[in-house]
Amino acid sequence: MSSIPLYNVQARFKFYTSEDNLSKEWKSSAKSNTHQTTFLEGILLKSLEKNAQFSYVDYSVFFSGIKDFKRPAQPRNHVQSDVLRVHNHKFSIDVLGNRILQPEFYDEIECIVRDGVKQLPRTPVSKDSLYFLTSFHALERTQSMEEIWSTWSGAKFILWNCPRVLNLRRITFLKATMRSENFAYLILCECENGMEHLSVAMDFYETLKTRRCGLVGLYKVERYYIPPHHKTDK
Repeated sequence: MSSIPLYNVQARFKFYTSEDNLSKEWKSSAKSNTHQTTFLEGILLKSLEKNAQFSYVDYSVFFSGIKDFKRPAQPRNHVQSDVLRVHNHKFSIDVLGNRILQPEFYDEIECIVRDGVKQLPRTPVSKDSLYFLTSFHALERTQSMEEIWSTWSGAKFILWNCPRVLNLRRITFLKATMRSENFAYLILCECENGMEHLSVAMDFYETLKTRRCGLVGLYKVERYYIPPHHKTDK
């Protein structure tokens, strides 16, 4: 079995409460992202719920503290499989010393992905991609709590109960780099065929909300952006 290269990855999440809030701030924030040398890609997500607390969420991905890194090539094909595996993102002391420590940044601690799905890039693989985003406040953060994240966060429930037609692709566990951040932990679940089966996704979303495991949102892809020198016809 060939080894799978793992990267130390961070994500930046900016939450927007309205269209006005978005139009004033998002373009400037996205432009700032693209000017950072470690920036890989960004996805602007739009809520599918009319009265959502956050109408839009900007999700941008960065390498974290790796010297002389090379951006991974875009995969041509995505292998379809129902087997899932766990990627554990271990931050070495050397890497920790070089991390970006500023508001809105989260370390990717662990992710569960369908077999054949590469860790990077995070490009939405189809026009029907849909995301469940769960946000958590926490009075304290402990290693033991983070070791059992898949239980208390509801990730295992999603893994076992997400309707097959939605084609669950990835579940990512993220931890805020700063204790002052509004949300201590985030769970991001990507479903490849969510928009194609929207009524099923909405029903499952209502189930997740009734379980009261954090603040849950359901989002579709509004925009996708990458560094200027990597522009494609997307």
